[in-house]
Amino acid sequence: MSGLTNYDVLGVAPTAGVDEIREAYRRLAREHHPDRTATSGGDNGSVSMSTINEAYRTLNDPARRAVYDASLRSGSVPGPEAASATPPAEPAMPAFPSHLGPARFPWRSVTFFAALAIIGIIVLAQFTEPGEPRGPDGIIQIGSCVMIEPNGDAREVACTADLDVDLVVEAFVPFDDACPGGTVAHRDRQGMGVACVGVGLETGR
Repeated sequence: MSGLTNYDVLGVAPTAGVDEIREAYRRLAREHHPDRTATSGGDNGSVSMSTINEAYRTLNDPARRAVYDASLRSGSVPGPEAASATPPAEPAMPAFPSHLGPARFPWRSVTFFAALAIIGIIVLAQFTEPGEPRGPDGIIQIGSCVMIEPNGDAREVACTADLDVDLVVEAFVPFDDACPGGTVAHRDRQGMGVACVGVGLETGR
């Protein structure tokens, strides 16, 4: 079969159009279908289905066909069987040059810079002035200093240096829960719950 061209395989002329090539392929595919050849007990000719597929793939694609036609004119075109054969696999290239060996992770450099960063953070912390205490944001939570409004609601205020005279929230509970002993329940001004306030010096704490 090495003397057959792709045109010979499909049974069309070199001047055949795309529709003619497609129609010839469909006819041959029906004739050489595995179900049909198995029923008839033969292969309906000596042209294999893989050879037919390769011929159609080449001639149905304009770019492939142009290259193929040029090869025909120069006489260097291989037969359909050779074109459909699987090319030999190229030897796998090594992942890295053998004389270099695998890449190594720079553990020493990473450890050095990590230690340097930790030392820098510690030194910087020694010379950094502590920030100003956080002012009241209106949201009462445990540890907040509060004052009691005339209507009995608790409102957050800035804590003073002497916490003994401040009213400090020791617990914050929902409206339907009771405050622990030693504290007085005051409704949060924001309506978020009940502030359980330590009584401070007012009751001799």
